[in-house]
Amino acid sequence: MLKESYIANWRKIPNDAIKIRVARPHILSPSQKLLSDYKKYEKQYLKCNMTNQSARMLAWNNSNYVIRYKNEIMSNPKAIEEIKRIQKIAKEKDVYLLCYEKDYPCHRFILLEIIDDCRK
Repeated sequence: MLKESYIANWRKIPNDAIKIRVARPHILSPSQKLLSDYKKYEKQYLKCNMTNQSARMLAWNNSNYVIRYKNEIMSNPKAIEEIKRIQKIAKEKDVYLLCYEKDYPCHRFILLEIIDDCRK
């Protein structure tokens, strides 16, 4: 079964589960350009005294993160290979996709959707 968590939870994940760190520089991480664009917006919104979560969501939306990330992954043959590898492992074991962000928004949530869509 495919699951997600964040890196700080690493030790709380069962020992028999497969842990895959999808943070940079992993093949399934966002490009540096996408991440930079997102962070530029986030910084801009934080200067406006928004909450961290509000700034993150606005940056997420204004950087077109979801569409751009999906395009990056789906146009990369090595990323598709990695998705297929994860799908195969997840049929027999619990697989956790891990990144630094504790909550949404984080690319690992999009990645779960992509992997699920690729099964269909």
